This record gives sequence, structure tokens and C-alpha cells, in this order.
Amino acid sequence: MGKMTKASMLFSAAALFAAASPAAAVPGGPPIAYAVNSGKTIDVYLSNADGSGKVKVYSTTSKNNLWQIDVRPGGNQLALVENVSPPSIDGTIKIINYSDAGVVDTTTVVSPAGCHVLGVDYHPTDGSLLVSRYCNPTYSIIEVRRLVNGTYDSTPIITLNNSDGNTAAGYVRWMGDGSGFLWAIATNPGGGTIERHSLSNPYAPVTVYLTGDFALPTWFDVARCAGAILDSSCSKMLVTTRSGDLQTASFEGTGSTPVVIHSPNATDGHYSPDNSQVLWRYQTHSGYRLMIDDSVFLSKGGTGVKDWRQ
Repeated sequence: MGKMTKASMLFSAAALFAAASPAAAVPGGPPIAYAVNSGKTIDVYLSNADGSGKVKVYSTTSKNNLWQIDVRPGGNQLALVENVSPPSIDGTIKIINYSDAGVVDTTTVVSPAGCHVLGVDYHPTDGSLLVSRYCNPTYSIIEVRRLVNGTYDSTPIITLNNSDGNTAAGYVRWMGDGSGFLWAIATNPGGGTIERHSLSNPYAPVTVYLTGDFALPTWFDVARCAGAILDSSCSKMLVTTRSGDLQTASFEGTGSTPVVIHSPNATDGHYSPDNSQVLWRYQTHSGYRLMIDDSVFLSKGGTGVKDWRQ
């Protein structure tokens, strides 16, 4: 399934025409957001799944780096996690509001405030952001905290003590019904995991995925839930391993045996709004090719982080 064919490397004439067409107003704006390295800067574009409606909404300044894009369900807003240099270690959240045509309205900068942001995820319905981060001068506190309208809640959802340096955290993703979240955590000893946390009892996690060593997954995404009902169709996730396998697995119960759907050189899989397709990157000798299932979405340029909104 992950093998590339010659036909899949080429855009059709219709797709090329669509990509060149002017942006048209789509409710919420074009649903796919992706980053392209343009040399000294990184540009963020919105696009429809057929390549039409492409519009640029953001560019970093020189030497800054983006490590996540997350688009709010329903659109018209996205959140970026950006390494601002200096200090490059602190992840700065930038929230961009835009029109249905992708015209930027406002950009709000949320200061790291002494914390290192690891990952963010919009709530399925209420527009708040879930934020995974290290905090305090020695990063000995690991927490998940909600960001509402650019302001952090006064109390974190969960806090872990990392004073011994034997715990690492990574990305965090809401479950599709908003009843809890999945969080990438590694401990020594113990190894790398993805844990399922309930909001009603966040300090009683269930391990649903094991990496086999101390390393965290490179990325994971959680399926969308129609009507905010958490059933077997949306109790699944896409996980990228550090060896370049893109896997799917269930997080029901204590999880399931992962199944590889793209390999090798695969990374950063995102579900489509109805979970029927996967937006992912295929690594080449010169960068990354952006894919939707086995078809090329963007063949040229140093594509980076991305999202496909609900």
C-alpha cells in the first residue's frame, strides 16, 4: 500500500489547473493546511483536497522553525507551534484567524512563559486548545493544560514530576468525543508509550501503544467522531514510528496490534474529516512529497508539518 508508482508521482492536467485557480470561498476556509520550506523561511498554505483554493496565510521569519500545525474543527482558525530564534528551545503558539477565502484577519502570539510547548490539539467542539509542555527553568514539570481564547487555565489537567529527568512527553490529542485525550509519554525504565487519559480521572491512564524502547512516536493522530460519539470507528489512531512506518491501531481497551499502512520513509499521518483517507509525507532524497493515500498531493518543495481539519 505504501509503494509509489510512476502514475502516482504525477499530477493530472485537471489537478494542475485546479492548483493554479484562484482561491474560492469555502465554509471555514480550505481544509488542508501545510508548511513549505522556502529557504530561509517556512510558508503556511491552505488548500482544498483537490489542490484548488491554495492561499498563503503565514510565513516565519528567518531561522524560525515550525513543528506543528493544527486547524480548528470547522475552520477559520489554525494554531502553529513555532520555534522562535532566540530562544529556539521555546515553542511559541501563534493563533491565526482567517476568512472563508483564507484571508488572514488576526494573528495572536501566546508567549511560552517559561515553558517548552511540545504539542497542541483543538477540542472537537469548543475551540479550546489542549497543550502538552515542559515547564519551569529546568523543565522538571511536565503538564497538559487547556488554552482558552489565548489564555491558559489556572490549573493544569495533569502534572508529572520530572525532577529526576527520567520522563519525556510529546504530542497530545483529544479523543474524538472530548471525554479525554491521548498523550505520548516515555519513562526510564518503562519505555515509550501512548496513554489514554479520561478527563474524569486523568491520573489513571491506560497504556494503549508501546514503542518498544524509550523513544516517543514521531507523531500520532486520532480519528474524528461523527456526532461526537466515541465508538469503534473513531477509537483508532495513526502512529508514525522512528523507523519510518505509518501504522494504524485501536485505542479501545488496552489498544491493539499496530498495522503498517505505509512503509518505508513515511511520516506524519493525518485522517481526513471522515477518516476514509490519510494525508501523509513520503521522504525522498531531496525532501518530502505530500500524499493523500497513494496519490501525490504536492510533489515539489520541502513540505513540512500539516493538518486536515474536521
